[in-house]
Amino acid sequence: MTTSEARSTAGDSGLRERKKQQTRAAIHHAAIDLVTDRGLTGVTVEEICTAAGVSPRTFFNYFPSKGHAALGLPTTTIPSEARTAFLAASGPLVSDLCELVAQTVNLPEDRRRMKALVQARPEMVPTMLQWLAEARLAVVEVAAERTDADSARTAVTLVMAAVIEAAHRFTVVSRPELADRLREVVAEMGRLAAA
Repeated sequence: MTTSEARSTAGDSGLRERKKQQTRAAIHHAAIDLVTDRGLTGVTVEEICTAAGVSPRTFFNYFPSKGHAALGLPTTTIPSEARTAFLAASGPLVSDLCELVAQTVNLPEDRRRMKALVQARPEMVPTMLQWLAEARLAVVEVAAERTDADSARTAVTLVMAAVIEAAHRFTVVSRPELADRLREVVAEMGRLAAA
């Protein structure tokens, strides 16, 4: 492959990624606007798709439900690189889990609107809890490959609680920053437990 072909391939990849991000944002913005105005049961996936200019098939490529779309919560999948790094790491389990979770969980970019939606529309709480439970199960499955099942569940529960607290407190701009914030919150939890 020539240098210009490599640049073209990288450019195409970057363009595809930007288009994906734009499509995801369009679906999310349409969903949050409609659900804020009419409630979760007052909106259909088809109406969200029409407002976003996408097909239902495209919608489900980005979000598993209209509630997930309104909150901006994609399906949680653990990146293979993050999984491999976690399993090869030899640091403290909880600290390494903070890194794994930061590489896995995508916090919504417009958390202010998400919080306002949840406050205005309490029917959104089960969707948020379902997303957290799904993320927790995915991380527990990987953690159990490195430690026993009970320790994996307990450690992941601690880190996922830190995710909730970090989302309330901080606006993070990168995955490394999220990992650091999770470690801060976990350390504070430890200090409070010992007090």
